Amino acid sequence: MPQFDATIKHLKEGVKSFSISAATKNIEGWEATLEKLDAPGVKTIVKDLENLKKHLHAKELDGDAIGKLVVKLGKETITLSGKAEGKNAEKVHALGEALLHAAGEPAKS
Repeated sequence: MPQFDATIKHLKEGVKSFSISAATKNIEGWEATLEKLDAPGVKTIVKDLENLKKHLHAKELDGDAIGKLVVKLGKETITLSGKAEGKNAEKVHALGEALLHAAGEPAKS
């Protein structure tokens, strides 16, 4: 899986440290990686990442909608981590927790 550490670092620093173009590039990297996986839930995550990109490029940002989508992605990512193996499982789980943290939602391990 790609850029775990970079994504987690940006999320922990606060999503406002992520420019729209950097966030978009990061999202597209995740989409490309996830599209290669054949696991339950992956297609939903890819669809939600596409929706997140659309929200980020809207004329006016809808913070509530973005926050809800980030929470959903965090939960979906943690669920996906249960299907990953080895270090990837740990990294996927940490990413899910970072997404929940970024949205102000407590992580449930």
